[in-house]
Amino acid sequence: MQIVAQGWVVYNLTDSALMLGLVNFVALLPVVPISLLSGVLSDRFSRRNLMLVSESILMIQALIMAVLIYLGMIQVWHVIVLSFVLGAAAAMEQPARLAFVVDIVGKEDLSNAVALNSSGYNTARIIGPAIAGLIIASFGEAACFLVNSVTYLALILALVAIRVPQVVRSSEPMRVVGSLKDGFEYIKGNPVVPGLLLIISIASFLTIPYIALMPVFARDMLSTGAEGLGFLLTAVGVGAILGALIVASLRAGSKGNWLVFANIVGPIFLVLFVLSGNLALSLILVVLVGASNAVRLTLANSLTQINTADDFHGRVMSIFNLLFNGLSRFGALVFGGLAELTSISWALAAGAALSAVIGLVLVFRLPQVRRLP
Repeated sequence: MQIVAQGWVVYNLTDSALMLGLVNFVALLPVVPISLLSGVLSDRFSRRNLMLVSESILMIQALIMAVLIYLGMIQVWHVIVLSFVLGAAAAMEQPARLAFVVDIVGKEDLSNAVALNSSGYNTARIIGPAIAGLIIASFGEAACFLVNSVTYLALILALVAIRVPQVVRSSEPMRVVGSLKDGFEYIKGNPVVPGLLLIISIASFLTIPYIALMPVFARDMLSTGAEGLGFLLTAVGVGAILGALIVASLRAGSKGNWLVFANIVGPIFLVLFVLSGNLALSLILVVLVGASNAVRLTLANSLTQINTADDFHGRVMSIFNLLFNGLSRFGALVFGGLAELTSISWALAAGAALSAVIGLVLVFRLPQVRRLP
């Protein structure tokens, strides 16, 4: 709901695709240092506590947005500052959360756990945007931020209630720089993790930015309002649910092949989506885009964790999160700028086409990924 409301607020204030990208990019600025630090911390301290602090900050951030909009005081610089806060808190939370899944279920059930987690997340992505569009039309953007703020209370209570096995952490003095160096050296020496990180990096920069720029499609390309934006983002969630179900049903020995396949067809569907110009057709195509992206992200996530030693989970997943979220936000800025010079359709179509070509090349350059069970 907040993604829909924030994008709608910014675009109505500025009428600028570049500003949409800039607001998303600002959230990237704290990601690099904080995400890497979070990876070190989550390998040494309670991941649950790191998440509790982060979720509390995210709750306050959403509440401030609601108050500013309700009082009619909202300006673009407010959104930029709060986007920075959101990026910082999310950068602290996400590496700990990704590694926390392993604490709960272990590696044996990790692929299905990640798929189940993705299903729950994307169920919210189906419901949230659709409701957000209706709420914005009926009550305004402030209501979306208020509801989002209140829902963090349920999340915090759930974290407190979860019981996990006691994990013995290292008692040696923490060396942040040394620990980060050890993490990078581990990735460099791992036979498959670098290839998985390369796939997620290219996808994040060249294809994922379309979500941040969706308000431009809704209003300018498809001539629809907040309701249409909500339905488009809901369609992304529907596709992501389908993608998660596909991953959960995969037989052993085929996951690497499915990953490289989704890495090619997802960008192709995105090219067709951004050039469609018809709302009904766009909804169908964006379902396919969402499904392909979910298969790619879920498999890249689970295969990275399965092939990572326990002592390095936090650091490796902090780098995974940094590449996924950081490059997608940077891509939103780049393609938002390109859209100002050309058009949103041609800017994102060019990025998606390049992603498909690179994906085809990686089929032959990363045979170790294709062989992953």
